[in-house]
Amino acid sequence: MKNILIVVLSFLSLILNGQNNMNEELNKLFLDLDLASSPKNMVNKSPLKFEHIVRQGISWGNAGGNVSDFVARFDKNPLIESSIKEGQISIIQKDEDIQSGNFSITERVWFYNKEDMINEYHKLIESFEKLGSRVKNSTIQNEDFDTKYENTEILMETDSKKSTLTIGYHLPPREEEDKLYFLAFVYTNHN
Repeated sequence: MKNILIVVLSFLSLILNGQNNMNEELNKLFLDLDLASSPKNMVNKSPLKFEHIVRQGISWGNAGGNVSDFVARFDKNPLIESSIKEGQISIIQKDEDIQSGNFSITERVWFYNKEDMINEYHKLIESFEKLGSRVKNSTIQNEDFDTKYENTEILMETDSKKSTLTIGYHLPPREEEDKLYFLAFVYTNHN
């Protein structure tokens, strides 16, 4: 009986440790926002200067309505080692999701070159894949088999909620003169 109890407690410890690691890494990626709180509380607790934008929509029954968008710019991210040209983070919540607490966070990080962007993508994918319960990768190539888009969707589950982290990039066409290289991170919680 004692051995069974030790095994169960060890298993629970591993689960809790994994959840703590997931939360710590997500908090670092999203600039120490408190992902367990509401968007307004995240903004109030953050040292970033957020601008609040309300996009008005037409409510159709349970769908539609206004969308609150809190937007801030940054120039450093603790999980990204390469030089960042610019960064932008948005916390988005629809009126219909306020009661349930659902929201999404979108973060874009622009780089000076393609190599840095792709290296950071692979490094971050490797670290976050370990924390997910399900991972789905998708790649779109052009007619010359060059990668155009690459996305990885990671489902993360805890006892009380599910969340999804999507990490992706888009490569601009070769002929485009002013090439923009950015990684996009989208975190969505599902309470």
